[in-house]
Amino acid sequence: MYRLHRRRLCNLRLVAHASLPRFVAFDLETTGVDPFKDRPVSFGFVERGDESGFLELGGLVNPGVAIPAGATQVHGITNEMVHSAPSLDDAVELIVDTLDEIWDNGGAVVGMNVSYDLTMVNSVCVAQGRDPLRVGPVFDVLITDRHFDRWRRGSRKLTDLCHEYEVNLDDAHAALDDARATLLVLEAQVRRYPDLQTLELATLNEMLAAWYREWLSSFSTYLEKKGEPAIGPGRYAWPIHVVESTTN
Repeated sequence: MYRLHRRRLCNLRLVAHASLPRFVAFDLETTGVDPFKDRPVSFGFVERGDESGFLELGGLVNPGVAIPAGATQVHGITNEMVHSAPSLDDAVELIVDTLDEIWDNGGAVVGMNVSYDLTMVNSVCVAQGRDPLRVGPVFDVLITDRHFDRWRRGSRKLTDLCHEYEVNLDDAHAALDDARATLLVLEAQVRRYPDLQTLELATLNEMLAAWYREWLSSFSTYLEKKGEPAIGPGRYAWPIHVVESTTN
């Protein structure tokens, strides 16, 4: 059962910073870590409502395949839990409709390493014979964290960002909780880095893609110095990665 009809997500704004575009956080929990082959088992959309409340849309997804035990250990979602959940077809239709609705109404989708989530949605669309995902403005709190605080040591998982920006994460690896925490991290970043208050939707993806590729190139060089393979060109595509051919 989905918690909120998608139409309730229309025409609202991030009230903490009224000069900013409307942001809606998006997160998936999945069967694995491969955005081209794995599938969602839950999803969540969260945005600010009136009087500092949140509007949420989320639910479980039956991926049509068995959920590996390793994935269940991460997010706690079992095959029994999704047995009667909406099918992958129905869930993806709702997810795509909601993403389109956000972008069509002048908003931006915000996430934590959100290229993974969007790449998975796009991959499922292609596998189902649907049109590829029509991407609008996207904001990623991981990219901005790396850009503005590039020399900070340590891990940069969502739990780490929540600690850094003093955000409470109630239930890590639950889609709605992760999305809500991501939105709060964004608000904290805007307070810490005033340059973010001048965001323009028209150039948002171009700006974040440049920051992302700058970091990825540096990280790829680091891997090569360690004797590991360089990062393939498909990963440089953002916010949707491109699958790379495995043919020789």
